[in-house]
Amino acid sequence: LMRHYEEVPHWWYVVLFVITFATSIAICEIYHMMPWYWVIVATIVPLVFTIPIGIIQAVSNQQPGLNVITEFIIGYGMPGNPIANVTFKVYGYITMTQALNLVSDLKLGHYMKIPPRNMFVVQLAGTILASFIELGVAYWLMNTVANICTPEGYPFTCISANTFYSASVLWGLIGPGKLFGTTSPYHPVLYLFFVGAVLPVPVWYMQRKYPNSFWRHINLPVAISIAGAMPPMPAASIVNWFIACFVFNYIIHKYRNTWWQRYAFSLSAGLDSGVAISGIVQFGLFTKAKMPQWWGADADHCKLAPTGGFLNRVSPPA
Repeated sequence: LMRHYEEVPHWWYVVLFVITFATSIAICEIYHMMPWYWVIVATIVPLVFTIPIGIIQAVSNQQPGLNVITEFIIGYGMPGNPIANVTFKVYGYITMTQALNLVSDLKLGHYMKIPPRNMFVVQLAGTILASFIELGVAYWLMNTVANICTPEGYPFTCISANTFYSASVLWGLIGPGKLFGTTSPYHPVLYLFFVGAVLPVPVWYMQRKYPNSFWRHINLPVAISIAGAMPPMPAASIVNWFIACFVFNYIIHKYRNTWWQRYAFSLSAGLDSGVAISGIVQFGLFTKAKMPQWWGADADHCKLAPTGGFLNRVSPPA
């Protein structure tokens, strides 16, 4: 059926790239976000990593981020410039993410027998429309919500935005040269890059030597990749994820495999949709409502944790 539809010409993508690339350079130069040659470097990064990371995502459903790599590059190239740091990260990291999202959407459109040219136009129109809507909503919130992005502005505490801001201070204002320099207490953390590169090798060797053993179920990059979500993801969420994964992908998969094959993925999609819908409903109905107070509603069950037990201890005089 799809053979009857015309494919998207390559020159459509070329023209779109030229327009957006020229616009990016103009914006970065006019508003002094970063020099034009760093826009070229930021474009090369996703050009190199999109295909290998896309392969990893296709095999494991995990997408390793380029945020640390891009922050390192621009952090050493333009130390002390947080605006350039976050700008380079957006062009270098989010470009790859959006490219893989586009591939995923086009793949879904192919499965649903939607003409490729229609998919291209809809994706482009949706991206342009969403850009203006999100920018307008952001300006509206910043001008109407008091104490936004602070604890006093709850529920608009902007957890992800604060994480993004903290990264700009660490990697941009301070810079990796100072943060991980030879005199820094965090310098040994750099050696974890070598550990991460070597760690999968023995696991791969054991998988090749004992193909039918439990080693075939171990994938260290996938297991460790979840650490990239913290912050701002609460660490307690990992426990719930592990329990659900163990129940469905081990117990039910092993003892009720027929049920698992028929309903596991449908149930997963239904739960994801339910979370999104319930989030919208709860935000609309209960944001300003006064909820009953009980033990389970208390978000902090260990009040001494933030201070390490020094909550009521008087600091010694300087």
